[in-house]
Amino acid sequence: MRLLLIEDEEGIAETLVAFLERHEFVVDVAPTLAIAKVAILENEFDLVIVDRLLPDGDGISILNFAKTQHKPQRFILLTALADSHDKIQGLELGALDYIAKPFEPRELLARIRNCLRLPLEVAAQTKQFGALVYNSISHTFTLNKEPLLLRRTEALVLEALMTRPGTLVTREALEARVYGYDKFVTSNSLESQISRLRKNLAEKSDHIRIKTVRGMGYSLVEDDSDNE
Repeated sequence: MRLLLIEDEEGIAETLVAFLERHEFVVDVAPTLAIAKVAILENEFDLVIVDRLLPDGDGISILNFAKTQHKPQRFILLTALADSHDKIQGLELGALDYIAKPFEPRELLARIRNCLRLPLEVAAQTKQFGALVYNSISHTFTLNKEPLLLRRTEALVLEALMTRPGTLVTREALEARVYGYDKFVTSNSLESQISRLRKNLAEKSDHIRIKTVRGMGYSLVEDDSDNE
């Protein structure tokens, strides 16, 4: 699962990222609304945690931004503004939960898990490329109508490739999807995920493959004999 944390207090952000990553989440951090808007437009997140008091405005505005850009999100508001009016305002604008600072990280984790059980209101729940089908609600794949069981990181790579099947997905975009866009990634980490993913695909199909575009990235292809 991939989360976006919109938080400008560096100490809080670092603590939450370390805690959530220990619980198998990929976490991106945006310290301003401007950066958060770009992140939401260019990436897919399972849930967004928003601080309201940000350097460039009220974080609650990101809820309406996501709606107008047709980028549905699950939102949790995390803020020092904790009176009943603020809570009601956030919930009425579409936030799934509202947590006041200071808070217990384990409580936040429980609330995140509860929110992730709620479905996103999206028009299409599945994407298909040949015999490969991806369910964006359950985050599961089938290939030739059989379950394709993948490690979490492999699934994140395949999700990213499924967003633009048949076309190039850059190495940078894949690394951001798997590890977060602000993380340092060693040169062979992505290759290891691609290698395992290719093996899993090959066990179920000779037709869906991952093609290397040298020096640029990868593409998901069908019936391509030039697979690297």
